Order: sequence, then structure tokens, then C-alpha cells
Amino acid sequence: MSPHNQSTNSAPRTRDPRSTPKIPPFWHRLNAFFLFPFQVRPLMYAVFLSLCSLTVMVSPLIGFFAVIGILLATARYSFKVAAMASMGMLDSTDYDSARSDPAWTNLPWKFMGVLLVHGFVISLLMSASEGLGDIGRLISSLLVPATLMVLIQTTSLRSAINPAELMRAVAAVGMPYLLLCVFMLLLSTGMPVAWGLLLPLAPKGLIAPVMTFVAVYFSWVTASMIGYVMFQNHENLDIDLVQDPSNELMAAGQGARRSGPVVDPVVRERDAQVAALIKEGNLNEAHELAYDWQRTNPESLPDQRRYHRVLLLTDKKDTLAWFTQKVIQSLMKEQKGQEALQVHEATLAKCPELSLESAELTLTLAQLAWKGMDHKQALALLKGFDKRYPRDPAVPKAYELIARVLHQGMGRTEQALAVYRAMVKHFPQHPSTQEAAWLLREHTGTAVPVAARPAA
Repeated sequence: MSPHNQSTNSAPRTRDPRSTPKIPPFWHRLNAFFLFPFQVRPLMYAVFLSLCSLTVMVSPLIGFFAVIGILLATARYSFKVAAMASMGMLDSTDYDSARSDPAWTNLPWKFMGVLLVHGFVISLLMSASEGLGDIGRLISSLLVPATLMVLIQTTSLRSAINPAELMRAVAAVGMPYLLLCVFMLLLSTGMPVAWGLLLPLAPKGLIAPVMTFVAVYFSWVTASMIGYVMFQNHENLDIDLVQDPSNELMAAGQGARRSGPVVDPVVRERDAQVAALIKEGNLNEAHELAYDWQRTNPESLPDQRRYHRVLLLTDKKDTLAWFTQKVIQSLMKEQKGQEALQVHEATLAKCPELSLESAELTLTLAQLAWKGMDHKQALALLKGFDKRYPRDPAVPKAYELIARVLHQGMGRTEQALAVYRAMVKHFPQHPSTQEAAWLLREHTGTAVPVAARPAA
């Protein structure tokens, strides 16, 4: 049974904020969505589909069938991307470790069926009143994200046109659903804008591939975002996760990786044992078991993840703070920066006094948080940086990042100027001070000396 083919009549489950760290909202992950099509596998596939569009130059008939095939292939992969992301698989390289539901291949046709039903209803409303027709079109547009979610979760056309199912999906996401609709609208308008910018620059022989690549790109960005929103609300949508790449699915209560295969069956078995003990209330025994596994396998990232999840449920704050640094270092070695940020955020909620031993690691995490548009976490990482690492050479860079987050990210320019003045006082010749001067060049005025921008 597909992990998405679950009962859809149950009420949305309520997340217990004390048992599960909050998954970052989708508007904090916009960079990841726009970068997804540039992951190796999606990029190669997009280039291949774009080159296929060159067949339009062979003959109109061959070109017609080629366009249909490209659209169908793009749509099918879009649904796969969204479905995989909804189960916690945010990296395309992880797709091989999970089964694809054969029913996903029919989702583009079913979505087309939904649009036909919407069109029929809108035409009926238009025949009654033009105003009713406009309202119908607006409602249809607002229900597109919910329709995609229901289709992905149930693979059922009947469910996708069922108002109750659509409202269930909307309720599961909550008020951020309206923001999701806004971003969907912006993406739909972004494609023609990109065409308008790129087509005048493209050689005549590459117009078709360029148009195709842009269309594929925006389709997969949208799919990545829809899937992540489902992942973010997986408990309310009653979706079982195949993988937990972001360390957000806690072992407590929900069980870990309850359905679907994982790369290592030993990891799945150990996760299940610890989850069962926690569900039964045997937290001490779960802690001992998780501790023994990570002690005997100190380099095992899955064992470290599991032990960290258990520590979050205990009152062992000192151990949690110490072990968090080990987990973050391991994750950064594996280039899992986003997961490292989430581990830090989860621990910080439990241990507000958390301070990483390494200034370089702290600054790297803050830079990742800034790139991910998580301004609050970036500032939390950099808070008191100069006092924690008083003589570290990274202090000026931290000051510069603080000023950047305050000015560009949060619009708190006055505070950014105060940071800049401190930089001028303590590090007048440092390149970071010059970069901050350039950043704030329109606001420094005569009261603050303005240095020339450093060479790139």
C-alpha cells in the first residue's frame, strides 16, 4: 500500500510542540526550492527534455508529439518530486531508496480531469452571472495547491474534486495556505517573465530548448515547494515519512520511519525499538539503549541522530548541549548544513544557553541560516559572538553578517548602523568593515566614515 493511500476521513492530528521540534516553515526554504532543479539528477533530466524539444524543427507532427511527451514527462516527474518530498525525501539522490507508487504516473491525467471539472463548473456559473464566474475562477485558483496535495496523498480523482477533502488539506496547512497560494501565483507569472528576459538573448536554434528548460524549471520548483509544505504538515495530513533527513520526526510517539524502506534496515529496526520504548513511557530504557548504540558506534550518524532525539526528551541539558556539538560537526562533515541548523534550533529551544565551542562552526551555521532566510536563527547563532570568542579572527566577519541580517533581512537599519560603528571602532581596516560600509553606504552619512568597497 502506498504511504499516501491512507484514510482521509480522520481529523487532522495536532502536533505536540513539546515532543517534536518545529520544522522550518516553507517560506524559510525558498532558496532550496529554487535550487532543487539544479541538483544533478533533475538538472540532467531537464537538459534532456530541453534537447528533445529540438525535434519541433524536424516536422510539425513530430514536434507536436514531442511537446506532448515533454509536458507529460515534466508533469510526472513534478508529481514524483512532490510526493517524495512530502515523505521527507528532499534530496533527489535519496529517491532510489524508496519505492515509487505506480499510481503517480497517472496523476497528470487526473489533474487534467480536475481542471476540466473546474472549467465545467465555472462555465455553469458564467452562464448564470459573470460575477459568479469570476468568483468560481478565484476559488478554483485558490484550490489548486490543495488539489495537488490531495492527488499526491490519495492518487484519487474523486478525492481531488471532493470539497471535504480539499478543505481538510487547507485546514491541515492553516493560515500559511494563503501565503502558499501567493507564492504559487508568483511562480506561475515568473515563467513568462523569464521567457521574456531569456528569449531575446537566445540563438534562434535554441529558442525551443530555452523555453522548455524554463518551463521545466518552474514546474519542479513548484513541485518541490508543494512537497515540502506537505512534509512540514505531515502529521496533520496523516502522512508517514519514509526518511527523516531534517531530524524533525521525533522518535517519541509517532515512531520513526514507520513505512517504506530505508537504506539500512538496522537503522530502521533500532529507530523502531527506541520509538516503541518511548511510546510505552520507558524513556530511561530508551535513553540507555540509544546511548549504548552511539557509544559503540561513535562515528555512526544515524546512531547520533537517534541519541540526540532521545536527549531532547530528557532533562539532561548538559549532556544535550555537549552532544549537540558532536552531531552538528558530523552533519557538517556530511555536508548536511540544513539538518545541522535544525539540530541546533531544536537544542536551543531546550537549552537557551547553548554555545558551540567552535567560532568557525558557529559562523558557518549562521551563514547557512542567512542564506536560508532564517534571520532569527542567524542572529541567535551570532548573539554574543565577540564575548564567546573574544580573540577569534572570525569576529569581524560575524559583525558584518549581523549588520547584513539586520539591514537586508529584517529592515532594522539603525541597529545595523550601531554594529557598523562598533566595527569602525574595533576593526577599522578590516575587509569586513569595508564591506559593511558598502552595505550601509546610503545610510552612514557624514557621522560614519565610509570606506571604499573591497575588491571582489
